[in-house]
Amino acid sequence: MLSQLRQIVEQVGEAKNLTVAMDILVQQTKRVMEVDCCSIYLTDDQAQKLNLMASEGLSNQTPLSHYLKFGEGIVGLIHQKGEPLNLANITEHPHYKYLPGSQEDNFNSFLGTPIIHKRQVLGVLVAQQKSPRFFSELEESFLVTLAMHLASVLGNSGLCLEINDHLQPGSAMHLQGCPASSGIAIAPAYVVRPIFTLDAVKIEKSSSPAKDILLFEMMVTKCSDEFSNMALTLKEQLSKEAFAMFDIYSHVLKDKTFLNTIRGQINEAHLSASSAIKVVAESYIKQFEAMSDSYLSERASDIRDVAQRLLYHLAQQVDDNIELPDKLILVANEVTLSMLASIPKENLQGIVSVRGGISSHVAILARALGVPAVMGVSLSLSNLNAQLLIVDGYAGSMVLFPDSSLLKHYQQLLNEEEDLKNLVASDVHKEAVTQDGFKVDILLNTGLNANQHGAVAGQFDGIGLYRSELPFMLTDAFPTELEQISTYQTLLEQYQQLPVTMRTLDVGGDKQLSYFPIVEDNPFLGWRGIRLTLDHPEIFLVQIRAMLKANRHTQNLRIMLPMISAIDEVMEAKILIHQAWNEVKYELMLAADAFPMPHIGVMIEVPSSIFIIRELASQVDFISIGSNDLIQYLLAVDRNNSRVSQLFDSYHPAVLQCLKLIIDNALRYKLEVSICGELAGDPIGSLILLGLGYNKLSMNANNMDKIKYLINALPKKELENCIELALEASSGKEIRAIFINYMDRKGLGGFIRAGK
Repeated sequence: MLSQLRQIVEQVGEAKNLTVAMDILVQQTKRVMEVDCCSIYLTDDQAQKLNLMASEGLSNQTPLSHYLKFGEGIVGLIHQKGEPLNLANITEHPHYKYLPGSQEDNFNSFLGTPIIHKRQVLGVLVAQQKSPRFFSELEESFLVTLAMHLASVLGNSGLCLEINDHLQPGSAMHLQGCPASSGIAIAPAYVVRPIFTLDAVKIEKSSSPAKDILLFEMMVTKCSDEFSNMALTLKEQLSKEAFAMFDIYSHVLKDKTFLNTIRGQINEAHLSASSAIKVVAESYIKQFEAMSDSYLSERASDIRDVAQRLLYHLAQQVDDNIELPDKLILVANEVTLSMLASIPKENLQGIVSVRGGISSHVAILARALGVPAVMGVSLSLSNLNAQLLIVDGYAGSMVLFPDSSLLKHYQQLLNEEEDLKNLVASDVHKEAVTQDGFKVDILLNTGLNANQHGAVAGQFDGIGLYRSELPFMLTDAFPTELEQISTYQTLLEQYQQLPVTMRTLDVGGDKQLSYFPIVEDNPFLGWRGIRLTLDHPEIFLVQIRAMLKANRHTQNLRIMLPMISAIDEVMEAKILIHQAWNEVKYELMLAADAFPMPHIGVMIEVPSSIFIIRELASQVDFISIGSNDLIQYLLAVDRNNSRVSQLFDSYHPAVLQCLKLIIDNALRYKLEVSICGELAGDPIGSLILLGLGYNKLSMNANNMDKIKYLINALPKKELENCIELALEASSGKEIRAIFINYMDRKGLGGFIRAGK
């Protein structure tokens, strides 16, 4: 039976979509077990029901829309208890419920087992036979083992549900994805498929490499012009922030390493232009997808989009004028910026992407534009076009076939959401001050685009984190001192009235430089951040010199050191910083009083740094908590590892205790403290931080308005009361519930879910 089990699992895993996979499963299981019927029910958590997805043996007249409510019937009991059930005569069981129209009364013996993945019951697998009997231990073991393999396939393979004539439920069907941008949308699906894909390109030799090189250069220029025009269109139709997103595309099309590698494939390997683009782009995509950092892994989508636009122009295709619906939800296997740019703002209501995550450029842009988006929905796009959809960006779900009552409910939520947006928009230029007078500095996290946030200048109090490593990652060699000066000076001058905190080079681990590769068994605990730059003082000194020179006239620079785990690292780094300061002062012939030393700070992201704050206070001017890495190291959880990502809990009691210890010691030793991780831009996280006493929160631009509104709407004293309760809680779930209940009482529940 083991070899047959393996065959079934392989066939299911290779199926093109979920519908086919389920059909294969029940057919093959029925054959191997030699039973009269095999069926599979899948869990719909939103609707609280178990949908009968496939059956081999129940009446052929049974529509696949049949379902059982949670806890209903024997299948519901198995789902509820999470354990197998073996019955000789199903009708004698008190939980028995006949499924109308199925002719299920022909069967007596019953064996069912839950399909469990990551502690979640995804469904129930059932085998039935007409003759009354108990299934043998071997049969039970086979079905349980099959369910375990099936759970892994369902949880990890990305199999998609396919809509067809046989799958039209009489009631709504909820599909779960990842919440990429909050909000509610109701509109028909508008399915977009790229005309040319990398997968479709066949590897071919070039008959004339010189001609292919010329053609490639022309297409690069044409594509660059097109992306510039798209960006200008977005700038006019959507927002100024949209324009900055296309800088990445511009960088890719100017990346010497990327372009020269393609040229090399044409000249040296004698590949055609399209084949060369495919080979090089897929190599880049593979490297980016392998990175643990979610922001960097999502850059694979950008490379794919750029490559496919080059292929599109190589084929010299012309877009047809397509008439768009007045309102639409953009749906694609992988929504890209070029797709998004082709949809006018007034038409776009929501976004659904089968692939992609919350760090993709489309997700980032959707949040900046306030467009609800759900990523990672397992759904085949066949027959989906023009189907009415509901997108719930708060829950990360979409609804197919919504009935009138559900449409009415979501329309009410949509109206309430609009009221809340209007309230938040009226508050953007106010200072962030709680109702009982506690002033909070709202700071900005930024990276590649120094001009990205000019539109919101005046709405924040400084740059809390500038990721200086990102410009290093877009070149084919370490940038020169002059190149770095130009980059840093642009940012410092743009915000010359505000403090700008620049984090020194933080590469290594999963943030690799193509021209400085590092191979390690455990990169997160390896040679990264300050460890790398102290081992290479020549790199560190050039960067510090560039920062100091860029700061000569503005005097608003603050230098921050990443990945500090011991006081010796700080002292060694300070020696190098003072060396660079003396060199620049001498080179520019400046007096010490005309060239003051910038404030120096460190990141609190390695747990050991929490316990040396007293020592740090004598060496640095400020500390800033990188909550993403701190939580990851504290809980020993890689949040980008799908097997354990559910254990990454920002509200874990240990996280709360650490945050309290940090703020208490920072106050005790009179050390300025801020937080620049994602927790600061999270509504519940920001309230936790306020209750603990943090008064400097650094976040992405799209979170600023709602966080400021929350701060202005609440008294700090009440948040301190919530913290007292939270410090006694034993789980992150309890802590989250404390703040959700509080926000509901204050009428602010709409900041964390749909509706008031």
